[in-house]
Amino acid sequence: MTQEKTCTKHREIAIELGDCRLCQGCIEMNPDVFEWDDDLNMPYVCRSKVTEEEVRDIMNSCPEDCIVFVDC
Repeated sequence: MTQEKTCTKHREIAIELGDCRLCQGCIEMNPDVFEWDDDLNMPYVCRSKVTEEEVRDIMNSCPEDCIVFVDC
């Protein structure tokens, strides 16, 4: 039986807005990490330090791969 390793190290993320479709999927999937700026009409990261586990699903689901780790 194998165990899946989970990274619990906190990493910094960002949204590459130049590629973003403004679909708000990141906000729907992770509202504690992403929010919508009504004035600028775009998403933003409200909690940039996250674990890979917290954002793995949205990183895989983002249609333009806009959510990236910036602390490589």
